[in-house]
Amino acid sequence: MILAVVFTGIVLGVVADIAQLSVMPTGFSRFLLIAVFLTGLLYLVIQIWHLFFLEKVRELRGEVAAGALTLSEVRSAHQRCLEAIERTSDRERPLFSETLEVTVIIGKDDDADLVVEKRITTPAPLVTNRTMRPIVPTYLERICSKDDIGFTAHREGGEITVIPLREQINALKLWLVFDPAMSVPSEWRVEYRPKGLWQPLRKQGFDHLGWDDRLQTTNGTPSAFTFFSISFHFPAGSSPIVKELHGHGELSPPDKNDDGTWKVVWRDKDPAGRRYDWDIGQALDK
Repeated sequence: MILAVVFTGIVLGVVADIAQLSVMPTGFSRFLLIAVFLTGLLYLVIQIWHLFFLEKVRELRGEVAAGALTLSEVRSAHQRCLEAIERTSDRERPLFSETLEVTVIIGKDDDADLVVEKRITTPAPLVTNRTMRPIVPTYLERICSKDDIGFTAHREGGEITVIPLREQINALKLWLVFDPAMSVPSEWRVEYRPKGLWQPLRKQGFDHLGWDDRLQTTNGTPSAFTFFSISFHFPAGSSPIVKELHGHGELSPPDKNDDGTWKVVWRDKDPAGRRYDWDIGQALDK
């Protein structure tokens, strides 16, 4: 700014000296004087605006830094809350018994893969919330989120609020809050589309599924499940193969539908807090 003032003063002085020369027409001198004056004034305005702009940028940078710090603190507090909820939930033993029927649809492509979990929960005496781990692909090495799989929850006679507790690579854990709380036997279900879940089966002809029954109850029974079943639905093609590796439960033979698709049902009528593993296969089309 100081440079602009000095520059303008010098130029005006030079022009004034020139204007005094008798060899220069009066009109031309006046024009030259005005031109130089306007040039200096414009330069001065530009310098002032430039200084104002730099100051504004400094202010905005300070606000952004403060906002980033606040956001970081909020995220940290939010994460601590989620971790506290998860720890509390993991320590509690279920105050309920439950039947679980899982429908696994193996689509013709990644987008068609679908999982439906239908449950009937009998409170003892009350169920307000719980956690669950949806089935997600583990071969992709990517972060799984609730939105990625289009997770939805439905309940007869009430609502279910779903809050992500952990969204990590190959792992997703959700917190489900029931409103109103369950005080009588209630049916509810969740649906989600883990895209590409059965991609290895479609490409290689074989795949694997694991499930941990960790719902040990407060009354000493090894599992809150009183019945557990999985229906595998295969696309049209060769007869599929399903085998539970530990010999748990019972398998129905493959049942072919009119449209050429297949269904295999596995069920355990007496769950006991086990680890289940299924090998699944279907020959590739030639």
